[in-house]
Amino acid sequence: LVATPSRLDAIRSVYGVSVARNLVKIDVSDNDSSNSVFEMDGFISNANYIAKKITMVLFINDRLVDCGALKRAIEIVYAATLPKASKPFVYMSITLPPEHVDVNVHPTKREVSLLNQEVIIEKIQSVVELKLRSSNESRIFQEQTMDPSSSSPLAMSQDSQKDPSKTGIKSQKTPVHKMIRTDSQDPAGRLHAYLQIKPSNNPERSSCLTSVRSSIRQRRNPKETADLTSIQELINEIDSTCHSGLLDTVRHCTYIGMADDVFALLQHNTHLYLANVINLSKELMYQQVLRRFAHFNAIQLSEPAPLSELLMLALKEEDVATEENEDDALKEKIADMNTSLLKQKTEMLEEYFSIYIDSNGN
Repeated sequence: LVATPSRLDAIRSVYGVSVARNLVKIDVSDNDSSNSVFEMDGFISNANYIAKKITMVLFINDRLVDCGALKRAIEIVYAATLPKASKPFVYMSITLPPEHVDVNVHPTKREVSLLNQEVIIEKIQSVVELKLRSSNESRIFQEQTMDPSSSSPLAMSQDSQKDPSKTGIKSQKTPVHKMIRTDSQDPAGRLHAYLQIKPSNNPERSSCLTSVRSSIRQRRNPKETADLTSIQELINEIDSTCHSGLLDTVRHCTYIGMADDVFALLQHNTHLYLANVINLSKELMYQQVLRRFAHFNAIQLSEPAPLSELLMLALKEEDVATEENEDDALKEKIADMNTSLLKQKTEMLEEYFSIYIDSNGN
């Protein structure tokens, strides 16, 4: 006796193991003669199946055909139910009375239309959606493992001290696609581990960059605090209303990347968070200005920047952001007014923020 291969075996033989292992069985039927009379059974891909194009194998009364309306309906269900609108693999065999099938839709008789088509499609849609939602609860993700010690600075420094010629062991580099950030202490945006560092051929330029970075770090992390009572009261107000859990999250989170123009994806312990970068930046800058008030380090510009030009740049940037276009003459008037206002406040700006403005508005 020769065993008859099942439909799943046939799909596996034609479309491959990766398709067959991600299929779930589906069936639905209706005997209401006033509504719709049909039987359908087959297989649809689950949440773990990923493809760029839909594959639909449709048999009606054991004849391979197309039904555009049914195909579109199933695509809509997948797009609404699964992430990234993954395109499905669908095998369906529908049996219904021959007189309920119209084969004269297309000259080749490949495309067909069904009696009570909308009702049949709606019933099939409902069953597909139900199956998809249940399969979506048990998604499988491929796990990539890596040795965290191989990417840590300590391990790298220890490895670099060993002489490979003596040990005879060749150091293995972790492939780039397997590298992930696992240490919350690693500053956000640090990508040096992913890049091959080229030695600088210009020692003078290197030392110059080092001094610039050093001065920026000093400006970012001054040790002094303002002695003004009003500023200290504002700082105390922030400290008294501080949320310890949120502070810990921000302090020890790992930056993953931008989700869109506004939200950033952050990881803290085993949780992922969406952070509104605009709101977070405003609050961060406000608190930093309070804590560094009257103790900013000045950065000397090689050529003083004219205030009027800076203000015009800001006004034009606002036009781009709001998609409005104000008159240039009005912009110049606003820039002149603000320049004269800031020139009147030169003593305060220099004392509080180390911003020096000369009599010409530079």
